[in-house]
Amino acid sequence: RIQILFEFMANDREVLKEVWEGKIPIKFIICRSDRVNLLQDKDPYYILVPRMTYLPLLPVRRYYDPAIPTDVNNETTELWYSYNDIPLKWHLPIGVLYDAVSDNTLPWVIEIHFTEFPSEQLQRLSNNVEEEVKTSFIHNVKEAGWIKHRGQVMNALRPEQYNQLWRGIHRDKFDDFWMINHRLMEHIDNAPYRYIPFRIYTDIHQRYIQKSFKPTTEDGKLTTLGQLLSLYYPKAVVEDTDEQENPDITKAYKPTDNMIVKVQGIEAPLNTPIQWLSEHLSHADNFLYIIIRPKPTKSS
Repeated sequence: RIQILFEFMANDREVLKEVWEGKIPIKFIICRSDRVNLLQDKDPYYILVPRMTYLPLLPVRRYYDPAIPTDVNNETTELWYSYNDIPLKWHLPIGVLYDAVSDNTLPWVIEIHFTEFPSEQLQRLSNNVEEEVKTSFIHNVKEAGWIKHRGQVMNALRPEQYNQLWRGIHRDKFDDFWMINHRLMEHIDNAPYRYIPFRIYTDIHQRYIQKSFKPTTEDGKLTTLGQLLSLYYPKAVVEDTDEQENPDITKAYKPTDNMIVKVQGIEAPLNTPIQWLSEHLSHADNFLYIIIRPKPTKSS
């Protein structure tokens, strides 16, 4: 039964394509404190961006550059971004940032800053922005590959294949990306992954949760998102006694009344097999990002 499920997962291109094509409309504006220093007025910058990409890769700098003053050494001023006074980390995919901090209002309004860099909350980028984002991305891909396959697949990839992965995400080329990435999703000897590469975020400025979690139990049953959370963030879930017993899973779970659990912007059913989520709803770096937030009150 598990082998049949794995074959279905590997061929489920439609789901992968839907996830890849997820977009967020964003409105960029200069923050109020920096607006007075602009060399010329600039209208807000609107752009529809893939959930999979990263803030420094967007053409925002190019648009605002004529209006942004250089520093005292005539060097380019460093930009950083925030939402509702929350600095946004450049190394996290935009979809993760949106799920973790936004109020779901569209377009998502992000403020641009070029002074008062929050060095205690954000890591500075070098002048070679694209190369630094690429290095961070490839590092995550390799870490995820080690978690899944102990590096067996990852070590077989050539440098130009890693570059193709990067070009696929940078240029939003689904086929180019998956031509390589499908190998990182393979099952060695038709076995499940060793462990699932996942990260739980409850606050983007606090340490994420990343542990070892297997996609099947010792007796071959599929483990689920709910089971993962019951181990590593138990206050987000409760056992679902009303759920009809499923012979393929051990326990059924549902979110608590005051929590929302999102994966790729979706409130994923907690009884979804974690292997399926890892193969279909991971970000381009091959990590499954699980966002847990308090449920908004009716007044908010």
